[in-house]
Amino acid sequence: MAKNRVVAIDIGTNIAKMVQLELSSTSVHLLNANVVTYPDGAERQEIAESVARLWAPLGNPSTQRNLRSLFNRDKMEIALALPRFFVSTKRLGNLPAATDDQLANIVAISAETELPFRIDEAIFTYHDVQRTSEAVSVELISTRRSTVTDYLIPLEQIGVSASAVIPSTIAIAEVAAKSGCTRPTFIVDIGAEQTDFCFMQDGVLRFSRSFRLGGNHLSEYASRELDIDTETASQESQHISTREAPISRWTTQFIGELQRSIAAAKTYSETNNFDSAEHGGGTENLTSSETELWLCGDGVHIPDLTTACETELNTRTQLWNPIHAIEQYTGIDTHFASAEVKAVFDEWGETLAVPLGVALNALNPATKVSLLPQEAVETLTQATRQRQIFAAAGLGVLMIGALLFGGYTLQRSQQYRSNALDTQLAHYAQPMASAKAQLGRELAITEMLTHRISPLDILHALSEMFSDRTQVAWTNFNITNLHTPETARITFNLESSSHNAINSLLGALNRSNVFTNVQAGEVTTTTQERKQIFQVQVRCNLTSSAVRGFAKKRYPMPEPPTRETTMNTELKVNRPTLETLENKTTEKEK
Repeated sequence: MAKNRVVAIDIGTNIAKMVQLELSSTSVHLLNANVVTYPDGAERQEIAESVARLWAPLGNPSTQRNLRSLFNRDKMEIALALPRFFVSTKRLGNLPAATDDQLANIVAISAETELPFRIDEAIFTYHDVQRTSEAVSVELISTRRSTVTDYLIPLEQIGVSASAVIPSTIAIAEVAAKSGCTRPTFIVDIGAEQTDFCFMQDGVLRFSRSFRLGGNHLSEYASRELDIDTETASQESQHISTREAPISRWTTQFIGELQRSIAAAKTYSETNNFDSAEHGGGTENLTSSETELWLCGDGVHIPDLTTACETELNTRTQLWNPIHAIEQYTGIDTHFASAEVKAVFDEWGETLAVPLGVALNALNPATKVSLLPQEAVETLTQATRQRQIFAAAGLGVLMIGALLFGGYTLQRSQQYRSNALDTQLAHYAQPMASAKAQLGRELAITEMLTHRISPLDILHALSEMFSDRTQVAWTNFNITNLHTPETARITFNLESSSHNAINSLLGALNRSNVFTNVQAGEVTTTTQERKQIFQVQVRCNLTSSAVRGFAKKRYPMPEPPTRETTMNTELKVNRPTLETLENKTTEKEK
């Protein structure tokens, strides 16, 4: 049974994460996960080395991508997460009602005026299509081409080609939708430099944004206030309550950003009519008891952070472990994962929402949202075709080798039979030579007797069709490729005193068994001796049965006698008369 596998990679400021899923015909398996930390996310070489270590549990990239695709039907995809901070979103409303195929062109035209940067510098796609009877609206997602290129470089350096680039908030929403998220929910993924905010309603992403506040800012506050280095401050901040300085300062800013994000989500939902009955109710209860706040990411382990958010926002708040949630609600199992991988789930489970969502989104073509450049898609498609060609070539070589080995094996067993057969064939050599010579003579005679078409045959056929030359006259008769009747081209001009005579002639040509593909040019008129003359040029070809018909007319075969004629001829015998019988008797007596 063929399986689809996807490896999702999330390259953060100080942490790179990887999740591997496998989709079979019955379920989804979480096979692998790995987390690698590094101190400086600005060093490309350091990130490339970290990504290589991140990939290490999967083995050699070329083996994973090439050998598997060559020798079995498993499909491997590599999907990369793109931080929400580098992504721009905008709702395009009131687009003309269109089919899915037409919608892509309409969005592309509208995007030229709606993108926040030049069209040649942008990569864009769309999702969340909302249709009415009169209009369509979509969520436009875009980013700079250079940003995607920078994120693809670490993968290219280890010989891996990404097949999708998925925004982080799209990934978070994918996990949340499969984790039983049915009521209005705010999901906050706290990273090192920025925090992603998502608003989910009825299992659909309605709003997202990113703000510049994360775990590194908390460490910087603690480092300045406590006069310690950043690494020590990062460790100490895990033991200081949000009510105590310097954590309280960071917490105040964090909750302030959440309040602005919630207000923006409410405004955005009301502006885009997500509060209609069609979309599952209004937005007036975004901060009520029916709303939940889920916290995940690297900064969720700050003591009392959930309590502070619940108190200040008046919203039920909880820590969200996407690994446990997806396993509980969707049935994704981790039975195939090793003990080391399960330890990664236990230690880093709250931080794996983005890579897990990227993998799920890449496995689902219906919801897949990718910002991979078109030229990269074409290169990947071409590489896939080349691998298929190589696979076919390799299989062909194996088959040829098997045939050669089988031929060599059979050669020894059939050598004796071959020698015996050669001996028997030698007895038939002389009769075969005589038969070949006789056949050659007969073929030569047949070739000589084969009818060759001449222009006279064609003129004769035309004359038979149009015996009355007072109505139509032929001029400029021309024939090309007559040596090959199938491609012979006949061209002649017609002159007539009436248009009906020309139409009658063309109709007769079309009904003929000799001429086909009759094409008449434009009918022109001229005056000769004060009479109006109609002229037209006609082109046509010969039918496949024309040669046989010409041959019958030139060399008519005698009609074979019928059975009735033969019987009448044989039975014409005069009845003997009595006088004749007496004469014969007298002659005998004499």
